[in-house]
Amino acid sequence: MSTRKFRTALFIAWRHLFSKKKHSLVNIIAIISALGVMAGAAALIIVLSAYNGLEQLVEDSFNNFNPDFKITAKEGKSFDVSTFPIEKLQKLQGVKAAEQVVSDMVLIEYADKQYLINLKGVEETYVEHLVERKKDLLIDGSFAFSADTTQWSEEQSVLWESGDYGVMGSRAAGTLRLNLNSPELIKLYYPQRKHKALARERDLLKRYLVPGGVFESQTEYDDKFLFCSIDFARSLMSYDQEVTSVEVFLHDPKQADKLQKQVQEMVGEKFEVKNRYEQEDLLFKTMKTEKIVIFVILAFILLIAIFNIIGTLAMMIIEKRDDTIELNYLGADKSLIRRIFVLEGMIISFCGGLVGMLLGWLICILQTTLHLVKIGGGNSGYIIDYYPIKMEMMDFFIVFATIFLISLLASLLPTIRLNLKSQTHES
Repeated sequence: MSTRKFRTALFIAWRHLFSKKKHSLVNIIAIISALGVMAGAAALIIVLSAYNGLEQLVEDSFNNFNPDFKITAKEGKSFDVSTFPIEKLQKLQGVKAAEQVVSDMVLIEYADKQYLINLKGVEETYVEHLVERKKDLLIDGSFAFSADTTQWSEEQSVLWESGDYGVMGSRAAGTLRLNLNSPELIKLYYPQRKHKALARERDLLKRYLVPGGVFESQTEYDDKFLFCSIDFARSLMSYDQEVTSVEVFLHDPKQADKLQKQVQEMVGEKFEVKNRYEQEDLLFKTMKTEKIVIFVILAFILLIAIFNIIGTLAMMIIEKRDDTIELNYLGADKSLIRRIFVLEGMIISFCGGLVGMLLGWLICILQTTLHLVKIGGGNSGYIIDYYPIKMEMMDFFIVFATIFLISLLASLLPTIRLNLKSQTHES
């Protein structure tokens, strides 16, 4: 289509669309079609932005708790740290610290209640990095992993010699009704590495931890983790110099993509280096899949709204039959007449779509500033009491492209039928 023909078709389509109709019902149907597209476009922008906000909230929560890189052996549960280039890794530009970690599932018992939890043995410097990222991580007690045992009773001293403390996630602590002021100790059971049978209690190693603190990360880790010193974890799991992972913290987390390749080359092919997103791969993939499913559902609703244009154009074609005959006498060919009606349908869709996108943008701005829609009525106990919003330019582009493609298809259908009728009359 040449520019001149397009401008001519657009001019006539605009005049046709906004000219006075013989039947007001045509105008009403056109307005209803535009309102349907407007509602669909606004819903898409609002829902996608809300999903982006929730995804960002979850991402920030996990990023405050997870290390920038987690390095594990591709084969086996643990590896000897003496053969690992940890000192070289710590000297890599951009790396703040490389921490040794010993972690595995253990059975714990507290006040006649049992719980399966991930025991994570770390150095106290590891905790400092976590607290630096999330100041309010600790909600009760202390992150110290050892204490002076001179204040203990004789019974406690017999049970516990080293005075190691544990810091438990808030949800796990709530389930066990953990009391930091109680003399009750946390019993930990772990299978002895050389014993194949686990039917008897003597096949399990048993250790004790003093409940020293409770942390809250606002993630699923709150019911999964119990922190302790790395020496205690090694003692329980019968490790010498082995670790289950080396976790890396960076000075600038934004450099993670750049440094990940360097770290992988440094540690070799026997190890796997995961960034923050890869550590929660299933979670983020699930969230993205849910977003796509919601988009498809709303796009289908938008499809139904836009397909009302088929009926609108059909009525316009009938009403403007005399005008099309006059245009044909004036030299307009069938392709030009068809383009006119296609552009009329596109104008209806674009008017509704653009107004809907603007409306969606305004509602998102209001939600961001005034927090109009609350989560659970504002008394839910979540990290925030309102639905977070994060608008992305790509979402606006995708919504616009969706409206364009669907409206083009919906506008072409009745005009193709018009062309076939014209050929039938001529024959």
